[in-house]
Amino acid sequence: MPAFDKRVRDFEAANTQVLGISTDSPFSHENWGKAVGISNYPLLSDVQRSVAKDYGVYWPDWNANVRATFVIDRNGKVRFTERYAKGQLPDPDKILAEVKKLA
Repeated sequence: MPAFDKRVRDFEAANTQVLGISTDSPFSHENWGKAVGISNYPLLSDVQRSVAKDYGVYWPDWNANVRATFVIDRNGKVRFTERYAKGQLPDPDKILAEVKKLA
């Protein structure tokens, strides 16, 4: 998400790492990241769909994941989850506020 790329320093200041992950291939991520200007956080590939399934965001009808945001604490516990409808994007301000609640 380009909006997160622009705000990655704010997340780092809150002692948080931003990661993007989807079921797309690494090559797709590289091309998409370049096209939309993502350079400040890693894009991870879940081609086996295991992460999407583990986090309950696998969409078998599309063989892909639905868009979602997770805030995970240092112990690996999911502290915040938000799923998005098709075309809907996460709000970095809202997610940053959730992160700051953990501090």
